[in-house]
Amino acid sequence: MTSLDTVLASAKADNRAALIGYLPAGFPSVSGGIAALEAMVEGGVDIVEVGFPYSDPLMDGPVIQRAAEMSLAGGTKAADVMATVAAVAATGAPTVVMTYWNSVEAYGVARFARDLKAAGGSGLITP
Repeated sequence: MTSLDTVLASAKADNRAALIGYLPAGFPSVSGGIAALEAMVEGGVDIVEVGFPYSDPLMDGPVIQRAAEMSLAGGTKAADVMATVAAVAATGAPTVVMTYWNSVEAYGVARFARDLKAAGGSGLITP
């Protein structure tokens, strides 16, 4: 069982939903985003979703769209996403990346999987 499996099984056994925190990497800055995600873990989230900022996040709604725009305007790159995953995963919370498949394709599927695993990521969510 992975840490993600363990957390989900524990929530199910407790008859409760898992609390999942989300923030795009690089928002409001790379270090600020990491600090915010670490605070979410300290505050009790079970799982962390790190958003891979995307130039046209139509499915995400206006608040997340604006945060992604600000992240990209601040220069957030794929390496910053992986660094964010590594920092948050180091807290012990299962950490997944939420992104559109286009970003994974552009990064390279095998490379993305390898780098996500090396960063301690627990998985990938794509629409």
